[in-house]
Amino acid sequence: MIRPFRAWFEHRSGFSKLINLMLLEHIPGGAKWRYVWGSALVFVFTLQVITGVLLMTAYSPSDSTAWSSVYFIQYEMDFGWLIRGLHHFGSQTMVVLLGVHMLQVVIAGAHLRPREMNWWLGLGLLGAVLGLSLTGYLLPWDQKGYWATQVATNIAGQIPGIGTTLQRIIVGGPTYGNHTLTRFFGLHVAILPGIVIVLMIAHIMLFRRHGVTTHPNDMGHMGYPGEPEPAMNDPKAGWFWPDQAFRDMVVSLLIFGVMLGLVVYGWGNKIEVTDAEGKPAQRSMYERIAHAGQDGRGANLDSPADPDRPYPARPEWYFLFLFQFLKYFPGEKELIGSVIIPNGVLILLALLPLLGYGRMRTIARYFAIAVVSSLLIGAGVLTYLAYAEDHGKTDKAEQFHKQMEAADKLAQRSVQLAHDGIPEAGPRYLLRNDPLTQGPDLFKKRCATCHSHDGVQYEPGAEKPKPTASDLTDFGSKESIKAFLKDPDDDRFFGHLKELKGKGKMQELKQKNAKLDDLDLIAEFLSLHPREAPKEPERKAVFTKGQVAFNQNCSKCHKMLDSDEGGEGPDLTGYGDAIWVQNMIMAPHLRYFDKNRMTAFRDLESQTADLTREQFKLETKDLPEEAKKLSNMSDLDRELIVRWLTKDYRVVFGSQPISGAPKK
Repeated sequence: MIRPFRAWFEHRSGFSKLINLMLLEHIPGGAKWRYVWGSALVFVFTLQVITGVLLMTAYSPSDSTAWSSVYFIQYEMDFGWLIRGLHHFGSQTMVVLLGVHMLQVVIAGAHLRPREMNWWLGLGLLGAVLGLSLTGYLLPWDQKGYWATQVATNIAGQIPGIGTTLQRIIVGGPTYGNHTLTRFFGLHVAILPGIVIVLMIAHIMLFRRHGVTTHPNDMGHMGYPGEPEPAMNDPKAGWFWPDQAFRDMVVSLLIFGVMLGLVVYGWGNKIEVTDAEGKPAQRSMYERIAHAGQDGRGANLDSPADPDRPYPARPEWYFLFLFQFLKYFPGEKELIGSVIIPNGVLILLALLPLLGYGRMRTIARYFAIAVVSSLLIGAGVLTYLAYAEDHGKTDKAEQFHKQMEAADKLAQRSVQLAHDGIPEAGPRYLLRNDPLTQGPDLFKKRCATCHSHDGVQYEPGAEKPKPTASDLTDFGSKESIKAFLKDPDDDRFFGHLKELKGKGKMQELKQKNAKLDDLDLIAEFLSLHPREAPKEPERKAVFTKGQVAFNQNCSKCHKMLDSDEGGEGPDLTGYGDAIWVQNMIMAPHLRYFDKNRMTAFRDLESQTADLTREQFKLETKDLPEEAKKLSNMSDLDRELIVRWLTKDYRVVFGSQPISGAPKK
């Protein structure tokens, strides 16, 4: 049954003839290990096509969904980390193999006649592969790709005459956005791969026409001139199958092993996967392997692209030499380094085959070796200089190192937040609405002129503002409350407030502290932020004892849980929780009345603003001028500060998650 089927299939398709045409190639001089690089490139490109198609099944090319889909591939899709990692490192492997293959070609003199066209096709392949690397770099739509692409496309904008128009066409408009991403996606998955496939087929066809370059076959006679092609069973003859095919397979497997090792080693950020109770999730062996991206395996994913967030832009390592090269041509000379010299090098490479006619063949071969070797060595030296400059001991390198550390922290924070959900407006709002990221910056801008906090970082050498109000580090914690009860006049609390220092009933409590046995109970009670009696037995016991101690020592001045007692002191219901802090920010005069010196921060300008300046004046008309200061603050900014101070680091998905008028 098999033989008739094979005969039928062969008659209809001619499949065996196609296989023979592909595999039964005579190699003058025999199979060699140095001939493997072309096949290795075909192997890696085929791997790129396969992994690229698999990535397309989950990728969404939009500026509001691209990063989210890459996150899904890397961290949530089964074996997505492996597919993306192989694709990522495959692009870099192709660049390396192209350099090695080009050097091997000129060493063999395979660029000289009659193989000039094949050399030019190879240069076209080099340009197309670099184009694939450049366009693919942007597709994750993360900070690294976004800013590095701007560096690369700005070079195109410097071409005299057509530069601005060309850059606008590439970018898809005056600014980088959705059009840029979709154009790069189209180039990366359709146009450039098509060009590579066409050039590769033509390259292989011309290679088969002229054969490998050996001394007897310099002129492309496909064998020993004047002699017939040897038989397949001739032990002295070399054939692609199986002799050269075996060598190609071995090297291709070694290259794949290196790529796989880089992927498994891992260059990404880990995320903590927890169960419903917030404990580390228990994962099966399959889940650990299928979702190894959660353990940092695979390629890195930076934080979402955000034009409003600066980034220490650097291109990928294989473009780093050009980045360094441009530093030597500042100002008006930049055109020389970005356009004239690179294009001059391309023209020189294209002219190399034309220098080897007649008696110049040997000289042209050595000249080409010198040119290509110099270019590769020069690129390597420039890459090293760029790396050394960024990782040296200079102030500039130290600044770059700090910027990269900050960027890495944001990347880690982004992927961790994305695990809990991504805002519908886009992943850039993960960080824009992140209390842990935005809270310290907003506190420094809006609060640090009066208050201090250990979580606020200042630039080296920057002068820190002198606090005039309480320190808010660990505000509402048991330790902070206990320290306050022991000494309210300490500089951490009322020490900077002339209106409150040394005055009021708190001083009586201070004098009683030495005899007060239940100070810990009051501090622990208030640190529960009670708004109602808890139901858990352990918390209920603390609540009961603490409430008794509070009523005995504090209830004459402070209200708690809507009690009828209390005097001129602030209501301490929920002291230190989000609502308490929010109300303090929005209406401090309702807590400290005529003694208040804190500015009230309210939303006065947005469409959802619930207060006007005129209404605030009426509300505070009986207070002295210094007690009724008012400043605009959006609900979102206020909420980010509140969550940061209360150590609630959930992303704010809405601008008014805690609403309502401030309460006393």
